[in-house]
Amino acid sequence: MQPTITEDALIAYYEIRARAEQRFEAERGQSNADRDELRERIEDASQTLYRERLGSLKDLTIGEIGIGSGDFVRHAFHERARAIVLIDISKDRLRGVEREIGELGSSTQTTSIVASAQKMEGVGDGALDLLVAKEVIEHLTDYRPFLSECRRVLRKGGRLYLTTPNRHCIDLWPRVILGRLFPPKKLTGEPLIRQIFGHLFDYITADECKSLAETLPPGFKEHIHEFTPGELLDALTAYGFRVLRRWGTPPQMFYHELRPFAEALLPGWTKAERRSYALGDDLRIIAEQIS
Repeated sequence: MQPTITEDALIAYYEIRARAEQRFEAERGQSNADRDELRERIEDASQTLYRERLGSLKDLTIGEIGIGSGDFVRHAFHERARAIVLIDISKDRLRGVEREIGELGSSTQTTSIVASAQKMEGVGDGALDLLVAKEVIEHLTDYRPFLSECRRVLRKGGRLYLTTPNRHCIDLWPRVILGRLFPPKKLTGEPLIRQIFGHLFDYITADECKSLAETLPPGFKEHIHEFTPGELLDALTAYGFRVLRRWGTPPQMFYHELRPFAEALLPGWTKAERRSYALGDDLRIIAEQIS
């Protein structure tokens, strides 16, 4: 069971993580040493797929909660969306994306809001035609207020594009069995920070590490609740959404055990939407607000 964490501690964590990612990206931009060309090709195909399934964004009013690196914002600009609302818990992440999109030159009206996904203050009722929430719901202390807010800010007939890790991904089956047989020790302090930041640990300062070590609970994980495929469908239905399409991204074995065959398998994986949704790495859903 995930340890309790306060909203203030989560905000501090994501602010530090956003700064670490910006430092990492600034350095990585100068080197191609860690590139995995197969992964990049599959991820590019995945990006193309979800954009095709969303269809035209022209003249839509769009919100994105948890803006990441800003890739969807750039796509919305290219598609000539009418307006886009950027919502993120991290001021640093918003500032970073704002600087970049300010150089793009676009007629799309842009608004930035610092807010929690569980309370999207500043977004009016029924204001959005489309809400994008990529890899957000699993980070929340309680996903139910978030889904309620998604329903509130979307107009009737508006769409939600949501992605989240699949707790039943085929890659995880051995790890789940081993975890039940040999429960892992709950780390604290710097070892915990090293574990959750991974390669980004080298991009946080000593003061940032100390601050996190003092506030994060033992055994903290970024993903507070990961969904099974059925759980996510049930949750969306309960909050007034009708699922229009669902599919999953390739599991990690595409890049490892199945690497020699990955690109040949990808078209079949893409077409088998229900199977990919059940076994894939990420759950991807396009749903319509109907209540």
